[in-house]
Amino acid sequence: MFFEEFKLGQRFQCEPILMTSEEIADFATKYDPQPIHVDQEYAENSMFNGIISSGFLTLGKMWGQWIRLNKLGEEFIVGKGLDYVKFTAPVRKNDVLYTEVEVVNSTPTSNPGRGKVTLKFTMTNQYEEVVLLTEITVLLKTKESSDTKQLVTV
Repeated sequence: MFFEEFKLGQRFQCEPILMTSEEIADFATKYDPQPIHVDQEYAENSMFNGIISSGFLTLGKMWGQWIRLNKLGEEFIVGKGLDYVKFTAPVRKNDVLYTEVEVVNSTPTSNPGRGKVTLKFTMTNQYEEVVLLTEITVLLKTKESSDTKQLVTV
């Protein structure tokens, strides 16, 4: 979608995703080897009473579902940043996760060929508990953009 097609308050629903124990273990072993993610005995004696997903795995799966929805499409130039990330509840194996994306800001840039859109992501589990909140700003082509060379400078 072009920059102009994103409207304040517009909402999108991503397909639900399942968090598996294999994904939790694989990701944590490679990228976030904290005991709460990889050590069953430790995790069972923690405040979470069992292994939980790395927040970074949860964030990555959320972003993947958003990209697969294909709303950014070929008009997507680059991600500009995450304004905040909050892990508000643990994610466990076999949790089903739902993501809603809302357009919360839309700003033209000084380059008429592009604009910035800020998207608020709210992920909930099958119990309707919010597990993740974040806002991500992306740079998109505008309908005016005809020469992609002008878009190189971010």
